[in-house]
Amino acid sequence: MNRTASPIAATMPEAKFRSTKKVVQPGSLRGSEFSYEIKALQPKPAKVKVETEAKAAAKKSRIKIAAFWPVAVGFFLAGFAPEWHAMAEQAGIWAMRFAFPLSLLATHREIGIDAQMAPILPQFLLYAQLPLDGVLTAAVVQLFLVHGVCAFVLWLLPYLGN
Repeated sequence: MNRTASPIAATMPEAKFRSTKKVVQPGSLRGSEFSYEIKALQPKPAKVKVETEAKAAAKKSRIKIAAFWPVAVGFFLAGFAPEWHAMAEQAGIWAMRFAFPLSLLATHREIGIDAQMAPILPQFLLYAQLPLDGVLTAAVVQLFLVHGVCAFVLWLLPYLGN
């Protein structure tokens, strides 16, 4: 009997022989009996560090916001400055000197303000005074805080030797 190769068998690719050894994936239970110990010794993922850094950055931004809250309040109160200025004008010169000294000072030509700036500068200082007061308040609060901490440390120093 003459067997000829079939046309289908000729077009089939040859079979590739694979190894009969099973490849064990690293970290599997069959790979090592100590896989649990190896996993325990591996460092933790970096996501934990990123989350803590994000929390630290948020805390720093809260500290910056907390340090400059008087400036934000000054900008908010600047919207009410024209009404307060009108009330201070009705109350008299002493109320104007106390509430809006920069605006009142800018109206005097004796300090050397140019004629073109004379109508503009008092109006600008009317709105700018409260935010500037906020900046000064933030600086003074921080100054008092530093002085208070130093005074507290100096108060504790005599008790250090006992």
